[in-house]
Amino acid sequence: MDDLVLTGTLSLIAFFAVIIAGILAVLIFFSWVWSAAGAGDYNSILLSILAIIFAGCAYTGTGYYLFSKGWI
Repeated sequence: MDDLVLTGTLSLIAFFAVIIAGILAVLIFFSWVWSAAGAGDYNSILLSILAIIFAGCAYTGTGYYLFSKGWI
């Protein structure tokens, strides 16, 4: 029983740490975008948006491929 409680506690700590790290990553990204826009550096903003779109397309394409093969 003690191992179960320890495992559950550690998993909750890891879960909330990932949530906090994700929120901080989003806030830092938006802070960087705000600073870049204020400085007039629109090329880096455009490249970051294109990278996000490319990653989304790759994720969607992988899902379609795996679905067509019947693996998911």
